[in-house]
Amino acid sequence: MSTPNILTLSPIGVIHTPYSERYAAPRQSEASEQRTEGVIELFPGKNFEQALSDIEGFDKIWVLYWFHRNTTWKPKVLPPRGRVRRGLFATRSPHRPNPIGISAVTLLGVQGRMLTIENPDMLDGTPLIDIKPYVPYADAFPEARAGWLDALPQRVFTVVWSEEAAAQNTWLAPHTVDLRSIVDPLLQVDPFPHPYRRITVREDGLYSMACQSWRVAFAIEEDIVRVIGIDSGYTREQVETALGGTLHQQQAHRHWYGLPAL
Repeated sequence: MSTPNILTLSPIGVIHTPYSERYAAPRQSEASEQRTEGVIELFPGKNFEQALSDIEGFDKIWVLYWFHRNTTWKPKVLPPRGRVRRGLFATRSPHRPNPIGISAVTLLGVQGRMLTIENPDMLDGTPLIDIKPYVPYADAFPEARAGWLDALPQRVFTVVWSEEAAAQNTWLAPHTVDLRSIVDPLLQVDPFPHPYRRITVREDGLYSMACQSWRVAFAIEEDIVRVIGIDSGYTREQVETALGGTLHQQQAHRHWYGLPAL
């Protein structure tokens, strides 16, 4: 029997999450430091309400979905942890020949065709492929080797925010998102320059991390990361002359520079 050259998949629903940008979403569901919720919405007219019978008894479920924003892949990728390119199939990179994602998430409740989940790591609008129950005796192998991940140093950095940086983040949160919730988990694991984490070294010797359309400046002192301040990723001139809606989070950047709203 020959293997088919083309397989046809049809989404069975859509996943709603707080994340519209890739860099805002956690790398793994359990990596999120702040509790968030998402909703899996199954499509109507397919009798999915009956298909969801008995699933409420499971604490966790496997969610299979399509990385709908990815169109290319490479056989070697640079994962967010580590500085060595790895074979794609030894990573969970979303850039795959068939961009299928899988996440184990906590199931909070079911109502009709809607499933509420905790700490989703997908982008808003992600197409849903399938749902399966997480079964501990079959799915959990805590003693299993984790390949190159086992060889990584288990160093954990303490992230400390200056009063000025903390105040800037508090001011920005209502206009954008809580940058601290995105920055801290990444810096705790590895604050050194890395293209995936968008960390570079500035001319003054400080480090800069691009977070959405903002730049977070920090210094590294042994095992302590000191966040010094936040700045706009655009110059004042760029913000002042840009047409409405042409810059990411444009109104927030106008507020930042003390410019009137458009």
